[in-house]
Amino acid sequence: MSAAVEHSAASNTDAALSILLTAIAEALWDWNLLTGEVIFSSQYQQLLGYSDNQFGHHLDEWINRLHPDDAKPAMAHLRAHIDGHANLYQHEQRLLCKNGNWKWVRARGSIVARDSQGRPSRMLGLIAEINNEHQQQAKLNLKLSLSDAMLKNFSQHLPHSFFYQFQRFADGHFCFPYASVGVSTLFGLKPEQIKDDATALFQLIHPEDLEPLRQAIRSSASSLQNWRQEYRIMHGSEERWVMGDAHPEAMADGSVLWHGFLSDITEQKRIQKKLQDSDQQMQLIMRASNQGLFDFNVQTGRGTYSAEYARMLGFSPDDFPDAKKFWQFFWQESVHPDDIDTLRNAYQEHFSSHGKIEFKTEFRQKSKSGQWRWILSLGSVVEWDAQGRAVRMIGSNIDITERKNAEQAVRHQQELLSSSQANYKHLANELDILISNAPVGIMFVSDGTIIRANKTLAELCNFPDAKAMIGMKSTFLYQNEADYRAFAALVVPKLIADEAVELEWLVKAIDGKSFMARIAGRALPSQQYVRGAVWMIEDITQQKNMLDALRHSEQRLQRLMNSNLVGIAQGVEQARLIDVNTVFTQLCGYPRASLLGDANVWSLLLSEADLATFQQAYSELLGSGTTPAFEIMLKHLDGTMLPVLVGLNYLENSHSEWVMFMMDISERHRINQLKSEFISVVSHELRTPLTSIRGSLGLLEAGVGGVLPEKAQNLIKIAHKNSRRLVGLVNDILDMEKLASGKSNFKAERLDLVPLLEQAIEANHSYALALNVRLHLFHHPDHAWIKADPDRLMQVLANLLSNAAKFSPKGEAVRLQIHPRLEHEQLYYRVEVTDIGAGIPASFQARIFEPFSQADGTDTRQQGGTGLGLSITKTLVEKMHGHMGFVTAVDEGSTFWFQFPAEP
Repeated sequence: MSAAVEHSAASNTDAALSILLTAIAEALWDWNLLTGEVIFSSQYQQLLGYSDNQFGHHLDEWINRLHPDDAKPAMAHLRAHIDGHANLYQHEQRLLCKNGNWKWVRARGSIVARDSQGRPSRMLGLIAEINNEHQQQAKLNLKLSLSDAMLKNFSQHLPHSFFYQFQRFADGHFCFPYASVGVSTLFGLKPEQIKDDATALFQLIHPEDLEPLRQAIRSSASSLQNWRQEYRIMHGSEERWVMGDAHPEAMADGSVLWHGFLSDITEQKRIQKKLQDSDQQMQLIMRASNQGLFDFNVQTGRGTYSAEYARMLGFSPDDFPDAKKFWQFFWQESVHPDDIDTLRNAYQEHFSSHGKIEFKTEFRQKSKSGQWRWILSLGSVVEWDAQGRAVRMIGSNIDITERKNAEQAVRHQQELLSSSQANYKHLANELDILISNAPVGIMFVSDGTIIRANKTLAELCNFPDAKAMIGMKSTFLYQNEADYRAFAALVVPKLIADEAVELEWLVKAIDGKSFMARIAGRALPSQQYVRGAVWMIEDITQQKNMLDALRHSEQRLQRLMNSNLVGIAQGVEQARLIDVNTVFTQLCGYPRASLLGDANVWSLLLSEADLATFQQAYSELLGSGTTPAFEIMLKHLDGTMLPVLVGLNYLENSHSEWVMFMMDISERHRINQLKSEFISVVSHELRTPLTSIRGSLGLLEAGVGGVLPEKAQNLIKIAHKNSRRLVGLVNDILDMEKLASGKSNFKAERLDLVPLLEQAIEANHSYALALNVRLHLFHHPDHAWIKADPDRLMQVLANLLSNAAKFSPKGEAVRLQIHPRLEHEQLYYRVEVTDIGAGIPASFQARIFEPFSQADGTDTRQQGGTGLGLSITKTLVEKMHGHMGFVTAVDEGSTFWFQFPAEP
């Protein structure tokens, strides 16, 4: 192979290796333990949603993204491997993605280098996503194709070289369990011919090199040191030189298995021989020829030169009719600037040693065409003066440009060979790490026999380790002979066609336990697929069970949707519907197909006002992830309007898919209407006579009818008090009815809460004083501007203050406070009314704002009241676009609060 061809092949090899290593770098991390620097591959960053170069190069990039629950065990596993307590770093963990989501990954890694003191210096590993089976399958396919590409690239780009496995048994028997197709080009033998017996190949080795080769193999087997040898082979009638390099591995059966690489170095040997011959010829020419001679006076600088010297540089003797001009050209223009000092030093050493140090130097000289030519200059001083100074020197200059080019070519060939060998060793090491640390089982099979397996496969198949699987027939994986034949019938045609195999199959471990596996495989590069194949095996039993459960769940959900009495719709972004049940179509009257996929369908189903209500609820869902139920009128296909109650929420673990429940509340509206009409009629009918009764009883109690007996006076007082309660109850019921029916009007005025609270305290002072309780505005800003109805807000404060006074012990104070609060970038003013009473029982807290609700027990019942006050108060606050709530502690008191957005 010529130098140019070998250079091209090596360049193609480097390119192929670069492509392969770049691809293998999928989700790869490389940690320098001495400097702390970590290289995260592009795929690693992209797996977490980042672009290239958005990661730094420090271990903190990984540590800061670890889930808090996973950080401690992850570090423990890592430390166990670094300290030598675990052969492999392996851990499943959650990493934080750029979008804020957590992603489950399986991390594996191993120490791959140590410093001179034996301390770990480099660790290499990868991560694989395990919560997405489609991505997992893609990675499996990629790893398979990369393994296949690696072998193919080397076979295609190194036609005069080949990879091999050479095995020497204890009885002296030799064979090549594996050899790439390059063995055919180099030895003229097919891989199958030397698979079981290497005699045919050894017969091609030159007789003079055979015994040294055997001795080197025996020495490597004994010491388990790398084997490296140059020897000759007979290729037909032609003698060729080859060089082998291999790493031995002791096997369980006592044999030694070498993993190696053999290349043709005939061309390199030929170039070396040519250089030796050329150098000898040059020595003869220098002794026998006077071409390129020079003769000059060292002290005057004058001299002569031969015509051949000028012609050697492309000049003719006529170009320098005066020898003085030639020597001026020599020193001022001809010698390369970088070589002038070297040339002068060579002269000086020869002169100062009085000729004992030979004058011999190489320098570059410019030719007439402007090219630089390498010159070998040899000479000697032949005349010295009385003081021992050099006077006359003669010598010859020889053009050695071709020799320099040949030397450069040899160096280049050696660099290419060294680079190819280094790349092979590096790639073999990287591939070994990748296979050993792969999260799926991997095995190489040749003629039905396992020749290599990784630890993951050994664990899946219940072997003690991967070495125990070497030499096993792969048929143990199948249920029986019929199962094996069925599998072969599916995969053999694809292997023959050099296609990837991918399928799911029930396989069996060595202990007889079966599991469902995802199997991917491909034939190794060879003339026939029976030479071997690489297989990846993953246990998917749990995934299959989960998928079956999911399928059954979806079927049950579909039956539930279609048998429900509530309309159900499922949607995605932009409020587009992707599914509805039968009840939903019945409620709106439209066929299912006309409702799906179009965001404008809501303009058909809702009025303009109800559409705005729906869009507001949908916006709240997008913003906060939840929204309260709301009522709208659904427009039927026939034009009728149907009142419905609507609930919206996201599907579990999703921020794009949502579900809507829609219930027909026509009957509820009819009953509420009847109730409202009944309450209105009854309340109005009661208010007039009750008002008269209260007034009359008040006059009697005041003594208008004369002085009453003490017993009658007490009865009148009780009757007057209860009449006032009845009037309050009727008023509360009317207020509730008005609020529920939407008949109450609310003003929206800009007001300051500080003076309003002071007015409320003054208005309720007498009531509190009668209970021996003080009202105190404890904390507030100078101003607190909001927008609300001042009359309604005074009603809210009256209810809260009277309740707090009723439930406060005598002699205590009810505290009022105003606090500014910032929520979701919006400023609010919160009013808090706090008592130090008995607190609200936990069993009653959920119902405290419901109408007619009162806590059980003598202590609360004896305070009186209708149970409507808090319900009315909360409704008033919400009608004014505020929020209300409470906090309480038993035996410590309660704080009721409401808040409104701040006004500028």
